[in-house]
Amino acid sequence: MKLSRQELDAVIAASPRTFVPFNKLVISPNYQVRQEDAAAAMPLSELAASIDAAGLLHNLVVVRGARGLHEVCAGGRRLRAMAMLVEQGRWPENQPVPVLVVPAEQALMASLIENVEREALHPVDEFTAFARLIDAGRSVEDVAAVFGVTPQVVKRRLKLAAVSPALLTLFREGGIGLDCLMVLASIDDPARQEELWQQLPEWNRSAEQLRRMLTRGEVESDRDGLAIFVTVPAYEAAGGPLRRDLFSDEGKAYLQDVALLERLAVDKLQEPAREIAAEGWKWVDVRARWVYEDYMRHGEVRRVRRVPNEEQAARQAQLEAELESLHERMEALSDEEGKEDESALLEKDEDRLQGELNALDEALTDFPSDLMAQAGCLVYVGRSGAVEVKRGLVRPEDRDALVQAARQSTTAETGAGSSLVSLPKGGARSVHSEKLMRSLTAHRVAAIRAELLLRPDVALAAITAQLACKLLKDGFRRYRGCDEWLTVSATETHDALRRECADMADAEAWKLMEQTRIEWIARLPEDGAALLPWLLAQERTTVVELLTFLVASSVTGVDGVERERQSTDALAHALALDMRRWWKAGAASYFNHVSKATILAAVTEAAGANAAAPLSGLKKEGSAAGAEQLLAESGWLPRCLRTQPPAGRSRGMQEEQQAAASGGDGGREYESVDADQVD
Repeated sequence: MKLSRQELDAVIAASPRTFVPFNKLVISPNYQVRQEDAAAAMPLSELAASIDAAGLLHNLVVVRGARGLHEVCAGGRRLRAMAMLVEQGRWPENQPVPVLVVPAEQALMASLIENVEREALHPVDEFTAFARLIDAGRSVEDVAAVFGVTPQVVKRRLKLAAVSPALLTLFREGGIGLDCLMVLASIDDPARQEELWQQLPEWNRSAEQLRRMLTRGEVESDRDGLAIFVTVPAYEAAGGPLRRDLFSDEGKAYLQDVALLERLAVDKLQEPAREIAAEGWKWVDVRARWVYEDYMRHGEVRRVRRVPNEEQAARQAQLEAELESLHERMEALSDEEGKEDESALLEKDEDRLQGELNALDEALTDFPSDLMAQAGCLVYVGRSGAVEVKRGLVRPEDRDALVQAARQSTTAETGAGSSLVSLPKGGARSVHSEKLMRSLTAHRVAAIRAELLLRPDVALAAITAQLACKLLKDGFRRYRGCDEWLTVSATETHDALRRECADMADAEAWKLMEQTRIEWIARLPEDGAALLPWLLAQERTTVVELLTFLVASSVTGVDGVERERQSTDALAHALALDMRRWWKAGAASYFNHVSKATILAAVTEAAGANAAAPLSGLKKEGSAAGAEQLLAESGWLPRCLRTQPPAGRSRGMQEEQQAAASGGDGGREYESVDADQVD
């Protein structure tokens, strides 16, 4: 229902304005159109605080009732807010309230006009109004008190008011959501805010994607173990820069100096490390985090279980008997009704007894003291932010001495034939860590995808070969050795590939695929049911181009293990892939993540021993930077990025490589060393 402005003006002109004591005002049972609990933009407590601070800026609309009362037909929430002030003793009961008195026959129309024609304040207007109050000299606390909100709420609105004017205009028009605006508000530079928004692809303009882009290289205070362990106050006291999230109720912050955070963590770990060293270990390493690759060639000393003495054995038997009796009682109660309280008590008793039994069992297991002298520990911060200790690690150079100690260890304590030590299986040590290998092979996959865009012939042959490998087989015949170079089941791997390495979004191959993806999304019909008819109506070249892009998008092959062959080798060879077009070895992309010996070997291979010699006397950082300069124009590639020619393989080799591709060789394997079997 929409009433004219002329009708409203006529009602107002004919109605007197006056003041009525608060205790003479009641909610009209007949003319109040807004329901009691209708949704309101401002909570009642905030409205009361605003009225108390600034007065009632907009009069109530009333009709005269019986016994000197006035019935409120427009302004019920304001009346309830004033009642709150009276109840709290901030207003007297006879506080004069401005009212507009309308005739009873026009009261319903007046109530409708006020509620129907009232337009809600746009959030941008609210943000800017708060900012103007602050600019006029009001403090954050004053503004908070006037509107009955916390200072934190005022600060949030001020932050939103400072967002780029172009983005605020876009927000008014519905082109950006409030959730995205709040993420962008955490950046103080309006130009950077606009740049980030423009970088988002139209199909993924979400707050979560914005947050991922914004927090690259930063550490979350409430989720990262190091940040929890060090604490934000300690990090700030050390001069660490951070960015606070005003829109987080938990006071979340993003720590920006990772090196400082790790140094503070290592310093704080020194005290628990000294306590661990007192246990009798040969060495104790202190690291901010546990990095598997740093210790993958270490062996481990195993705990041994001592024979319990008479007292320990008796206590163990007693605990086991009590637990068995408790379990019988709990099982009997499960068939009875109304025994929930007793069952809960029994469960607590069970936890107590089991905890004591576990503690007794752990007290009976320990590391052999004679082997501890050849092993060590790593003290580090776990994912939850607690100090964690990995005991019994054996350095490669200590293996021989430890084996001799294991041979000489008496069996009285451990029992004959018990395995005391586990050592990594032999074999050449990997040059690249799992993380680096995944990053490098991700770049290779991205490059193959980009190259495939220009080779529909290879794309068509690839998907045909993949389907033949999967479908043309039976119990007697199958295509052996088919590498899974395509995820023909149409598994979405787009975002997963980007997450494999930090610099993927800057890679030219990725940018080419991303742009092509955006273009196809814009061309294709939004309705899935219309897709097939649309394709049937297109030229053959259009369908082939789309198929080529989809085949390219399905290329897989990221691997964290160095292998003789990669699953993408056949595609790479078919495309004559040259990774020098798509990737360059630099300090950030490669040399910072490998050993100094690997750096020198790369420079020697690409530029000669004379070029590598000066780098040998530098620290790791210097040699990495020097290698980047020396190899800038060389086109040198690590072996895993070089295109290997296809080679014939025997059936045995095929089966071994299939097992490797499924992860059979990817984990850490050990061979046990027994005290009574050492040669």
